[in-house]
Amino acid sequence: MNYTIYGTVVSGDQVISSGAVAVENGKIIYCGTRADAPDCGEIFDFGDGLIVPGFIDIHCHAGNDKWFYEDPVACAEYHLAHGTTSMCATLYRDMTIDETVKAIADIRSAMNSCKNIIGVHLEGPYLNPRYGSMMQSGEVVADPADYMRLFADDTVVHVSFAPEVKGTDKLLKILNEKGIVPAIGHSMASYDQVKAAVDGGVKNVTHLFDATGASISPTRWDGTIEVDFNAAALLCDGITYEIICDKDGVHVRPEMLRLAAKTVGIDNLIGITDACADGEEGSDVNIVNGELTGSKLTMNKVFKNFVNVGFTLCDAVKFTSSNAARLMGLYGKGSISVGMDADITVLDKDYNVLKVFKA
Repeated sequence: MNYTIYGTVVSGDQVISSGAVAVENGKIIYCGTRADAPDCGEIFDFGDGLIVPGFIDIHCHAGNDKWFYEDPVACAEYHLAHGTTSMCATLYRDMTIDETVKAIADIRSAMNSCKNIIGVHLEGPYLNPRYGSMMQSGEVVADPADYMRLFADDTVVHVSFAPEVKGTDKLLKILNEKGIVPAIGHSMASYDQVKAAVDGGVKNVTHLFDATGASISPTRWDGTIEVDFNAAALLCDGITYEIICDKDGVHVRPEMLRLAAKTVGIDNLIGITDACADGEEGSDVNIVNGELTGSKLTMNKVFKNFVNVGFTLCDAVKFTSSNAARLMGLYGKGSISVGMDADITVLDKDYNVLKVFKA
């Protein structure tokens, strides 16, 4: 299908009012002003609608009222309708190995029809019990006899673990060998443990400022602050950091978000939904039995929330698409520019989705 889209285009570090994007055979062949746009098949004129790269969500458990392990097709379609053209189907920390193996197979099957699923993200099971699996009892150990079953094919593309968990040093080596993106989170790791993990190849931090703590608690001296997991991670170079940006700053306070951006830079923050199926409808967050459990976000809401905090449209595109594409090696995605895949989301003035184009 060849077509041309008219609207306000966010491309790289510029916002093109009265802009246009022309597409041939799933590739962008023109991005610029409307006046200079080529005639390229069907015309979609969105007036002052906002044309941005399709969203990329690397941490998402559910869509609407379904978990990915229950109905991956329904989840993927729900998020595609909300502008997410690439996503990791995330499996929760409380699943057994057998349950996880089955869910991976189901998601792999769904990928045949759901082209926006790029693979599976395993959030666990090798997490700190204080911030991790409620099913764990006693010491958590990363056992190759278990986790190698999860990597039987190339469906798993992203794995989160706590670096203080026994055996995760060997797990990290396996992840790197298989080209799976390693992430750390749900952790009370010390600075030395975090630094060792990053030096060993960790690429990402799972929802910064959430489900983390300090390895020394209470503090050694009254009135002082220890280096907690988050501070240790922010001190490291060459990694990215997930942010759950809900509208009320429940997961990450706006001041903490601005601190992270000031510390590690706009190019290293990745907006995620961490969407879950439980919780009250109409809210950005899930409160289940009095506990904060993920969100009810879609990526268009994440985009809106970043803008409302005070970031620019170009920053918001980086948070919701470009930075994740770079982390996951999704070459050809995450940007509206010539030669890129035509994964495009169009938003209205309130950041509701008007239309989604999937290459």
